[in-house]
Amino acid sequence: MLRKIAPVALISVLLTPVQATALTTTEAEALTRSIVEEVQTEVVAAAGDPEVFLNLMDRYADMDAISRYVLGAPWRGASEAQRAAFQTAFSEYVAGKYGSQFEDYEGSSIDVLNARDLGRRGIVVETRVNVPSGPPVRVEWQFSDRSGEDRLVDIVAEGVSLLASERAAVGRWLDQRGGDIDDLIVDLPALR
Repeated sequence: MLRKIAPVALISVLLTPVQATALTTTEAEALTRSIVEEVQTEVVAAAGDPEVFLNLMDRYADMDAISRYVLGAPWRGASEAQRAAFQTAFSEYVAGKYGSQFEDYEGSSIDVLNARDLGRRGIVVETRVNVPSGPPVRVEWQFSDRSGEDRLVDIVAEGVSLLASERAAVGRWLDQRGGDIDDLIVDLPALR
C-alpha cells in the first residue's frame, strides 16, 4: 500500500509553494488542498515524465533539508561539491522512482482532515487518500519553515515516513559502497 501512496505523497512534497511568512494551520490546510489540485491535474497529465517531477521538486520541496536528512551523518563530512552532487543525484533518483507511478492515482481524491502545529517541527496536515482500487489511506504532510520558506519536508503514509524510509535505503546503499559518497552519487539516479 505504501508503494501505491508514495508517489502521491512525494509529489505533495514537490508542489508546496513558497510563502514569505510562516504558515498557520488554516493556511497549511488550504495549501494542501491547492497541492492536491495540482497533483491531480499537472502531474497526472505528465504521465510519469521524470522531468516534470524533477522541476516540481526543485521548485517546491526543501530538497536541501531533505537531502541533508536522507544522507545523515556523512553529510557533515561531505564537501560542498559532494553535497550539491548528492542533492542533484537524490532528486533524479526520487523523480525516477516516484514520477512514473502517478497514473495509478487517476480518479483518486484526497480529503484534508485537520492540521496540527508542532512548534519548531512545523505543521502536519492530516489527509485521507481515497483510492478507487482500495481502502482509504491516511497520509500526513509535514511543512516546515526552517529554511526561511514554507516547504513540505516529509510525508507519512499509514504511519511510515517517506523521509525515514529513503534515509534507510540511502544508508544501506552507502554501506554497500564502503561509505564512498562519490560512488553513491554516481549510482543513485539509477537505483530504485
